Amino acid sequence: MKNEKNKLTTPKQTFRNLAAEKRLRIEKALVEEFAREGYRRASLNNVVKRLGIAKGSLYQYFDNKEATFLFVFERFTRLVKGMVGKPTAVDCRPDNFWLTVRRVWAAGILFIDKYPAYYQLYLNVLFEQDIPRREEIISRVRLFSMEFFGPLAAAALESGGLRPEVPVAVVVFMIDAAMDRFLQSYARSYLDDGLELAAADRAMVEDKMDTIIEALKNGIGTDGKNTKMGA
Repeated sequence: MKNEKNKLTTPKQTFRNLAAEKRLRIEKALVEEFAREGYRRASLNNVVKRLGIAKGSLYQYFDNKEATFLFVFERFTRLVKGMVGKPTAVDCRPDNFWLTVRRVWAAGILFIDKYPAYYQLYLNVLFEQDIPRREEIISRVRLFSMEFFGPLAAAALESGGLRPEVPVAVVVFMIDAAMDRFLQSYARSYLDDGLELAAADRAMVEDKMDTIIEALKNGIGTDGKNTKMGA
């Protein structure tokens, strides 16, 4: 019951009673429509035409258009968490913190390659103002970063793997911000501010990823110079 309460929305029981293959077909049609058209222009008429079902059938599964959007975004968050995985005991070793950061970063690249429509859905949430419950959705995404990296950063800080004067929240913010912008640049050339990731092969993408992670490590890790602005 706790997981149900934490969900953005829950489809009707009639949807959950469908065969898995049919549920996936409906989900795929919905996410492709919202990814391509954005929330405002997305049409459930287009979805039912693509599926070859009556429009009334869709309302047997979801209350309205907003519910269908929240459903597919909920699916996006589950896919992300599943691909990133849960941190393990070995991740908490201070010498392993930056390897974990790299693993999560690389998982983000793989996610974009495997689920491009879902990643576009995420970009729509970031840049469209008329997304339903937009602030709540974005807050949930940011909270996931803190829930994942926060304990790992705290353990690394406790063990001397991070500079003691840098709060855990700042560490997580810097990693999340850098990773988010990197993945945006990788996914869409118009969001690339000079990294030229769209035209790069995988080896070059990973090389640039490692360069940024190394810069973060040297800036907030104990290997970096312990200097402050204005000193």
